[in-house]
Amino acid sequence: MIKNIILDVGMVLVDFCWASLLEKIGISGETLEAVADATVRTPKWNQYDRSVQSDEELLAEFQSYAPAYAHQIQLFWDHMAGMIVQYPYAKPWIRSMKEAGYHVYILSNYARRTYELTKAEGLSFLPLTDGAVFSFETGHIKPEKEIYHFLMDRYGLDAQTCVFIDDNADNLVYPKQIGWSVIQFQNFTQVQKDLETLGVNL
Repeated sequence: MIKNIILDVGMVLVDFCWASLLEKIGISGETLEAVADATVRTPKWNQYDRSVQSDEELLAEFQSYAPAYAHQIQLFWDHMAGMIVQYPYAKPWIRSMKEAGYHVYILSNYARRTYELTKAEGLSFLPLTDGAVFSFETGHIKPEKEIYHFLMDRYGLDAQTCVFIDDNADNLVYPKQIGWSVIQFQNFTQVQKDLETLGVNL
């Protein structure tokens, strides 16, 4: 029986709209592609989510991937708060879960710096939840096994009572193996139907 609903953040509760942010700050075309290839599209972005390096070290490394665009990468870095935009349904959805008697938790790959920049607006749904685990707290990122156990241990969760909603299929493999129910988020209507199939009626 499902008692705990665990939600990813990016592309589930918020839009990770880095491309529109770049365009908003005047970066487009080939320059946009170069900045993206040096930042959000690199394996180093996962290290950003781990937050085990200093911000200064990470920025310098991003700039080292495209030295000719160091200024634009700095500009993106300075405006990163704008790449996280909360979906209009996020708060009402969480409230409906709570009103239906479920516990709601967050499990997300999220950098410490981005958290500090966006907690007031982009992540303003957090006070509505029963708890959260972000990658920057653990040094682990999904789909690494440790981060799932960190959540269960912190909040005393029984795997058989959990459903996890994430847009990335890779992040759903291990939790399914340990007994969680899982739903790959594609759109809000679809996920509501999938929850109903599991007996979760909101």
